Amino acid sequence: MGVRDDLNAIPDDLLRTGRVSEAVLVFMDFRDNPRRWWTGIGDLDVAGEIWSGVSDLISISDIETTYAATAQPVSFGLAATEKMIDDTQAAESTVHGRTVAIFGQLFYTQADLEQPAWHPVGSPFAHFVGTMEKVSYSFSGLEKGSISLACEGLFYRRTTPPRGLLTDSDQKSRSAGDRGLELVAKYTEYETRWL
Repeated sequence: MGVRDDLNAIPDDLLRTGRVSEAVLVFMDFRDNPRRWWTGIGDLDVAGEIWSGVSDLISISDIETTYAATAQPVSFGLAATEKMIDDTQAAESTVHGRTVAIFGQLFYTQADLEQPAWHPVGSPFAHFVGTMEKVSYSFSGLEKGSISLACEGLFYRRTTPPRGLLTDSDQKSRSAGDRGLELVAKYTEYETRWL
């Protein structure tokens, strides 16, 4: 069942109560220790997995959507101590190129006879799927530090190797003489006029 079917299956009277809220779920596939967390407090059981609450300790940049053939990166931020920065620098190899996924999950926020408060409504739906890339650090003063993790989505840099599957040069290197993608570059920012 797709997201649309899942949302349409939610009873209208439940949605109109004003007691349905959305939370963000994040899966980070670190090499040694994959983590699942959400933007609330405490542990949460969703889709057969336990998600740890981080409240507002970790920030997520805006997830931009566009109809053009481009995609913007997403970054995560964390206020950090000097020791946390040292630990992160030592573990940086467990991050690069690993999967990250950001989901939205609807919840019914009030307890009823059948379910406790904050029980999931429908299934999680993906907002962003990509890979964790560059970790950067900053430190000012004795106690103010931060860690930032840049993530690239599936369409970010898709016109450059090895993701350049829809470029004319990559297609010709795979199949000499193929002309199927020679106009893709011309129409990347092209606005279609519908009559």
